Amino acid sequence: MGGYSNYDTNGHKTGESRPGIFGGMNHYDNHNRKTGSTRPGILSGANHYDDKGHKTGHSNQGILGGWNHYDD
Repeated sequence: MGGYSNYDTNGHKTGESRPGIFGGMNHYDNHNRKTGSTRPGILSGANHYDDKGHKTGHSNQGILGGWNHYDD
C-alpha cells in the first residue's frame, strides 16, 4: 500500500518502490530483489542508497518547484 511501479521509456515495468519502516522508500527490481532505498535528509531533501547501504546521491527541492538530483 502506498507504493508505485517503475517503468522504462518503452512502458515496460522495471520494478517497484514501497514505503520503508522509517519513512523512506525501498526500491526493488522486477524479481523483487532490493536495488536501493531513499531516506529523508536531516534538514530537508532525500538521500539515495544502493542495495548495500552506500550513499549514491541526494535530491533537494528546486527554487521554482520540482526536484534537483545529484550523484555523490
